[in-house]
Amino acid sequence: MNTIQHALEINNGKAILLSIKKEWLDKIMAGGKVMEVRKTMPWEIGHPFVVFCYETKANGGAGRITAAFICNDIEKLDCLREFPDCIASSKLLAMTAQFVEKSCLTFEQLLNYGNNVGTLYGWKVTEPYAINMQLSDFGVKRAPQSWQYVTVSTWPQK
Repeated sequence: MNTIQHALEINNGKAILLSIKKEWLDKIMAGGKVMEVRKTMPWEIGHPFVVFCYETKANGGAGRITAAFICNDIEKLDCLREFPDCIASSKLLAMTAQFVEKSCLTFEQLLNYGNNVGTLYGWKVTEPYAINMQLSDFGVKRAPQSWQYVTVSTWPQK
């Protein structure tokens, strides 16, 4: 867990709390999903940073923070440029193909999610750890809709 401690230290205790469904978190923990696709990205934090994963209650999820990972880079996908070309040519362009492969999403899922946003952000997932924490451990009353910043004053897990 030294990597988590290091990432927290270089960001002055600032981290990300991310809501994620059980099915996607299971793929991250198994090592198959190495990119988490979001419509936004954090601007107030530097790489590498810690992402604490709140497993939503949907589909039998735990309703608590069950994992953390290190994000050491974020890829950008220009949906307005790439998606029309993928549809017109019936084949995926390089960046879109990379997002599909690394995120475990189909092109249709990616298209439906990012069709009207302009840019999608692929948070690179490294070093996932299983943890067991509550939202209250971060002073948070309810899970974020997508993600939010949190501050971690101490990291007791070793």
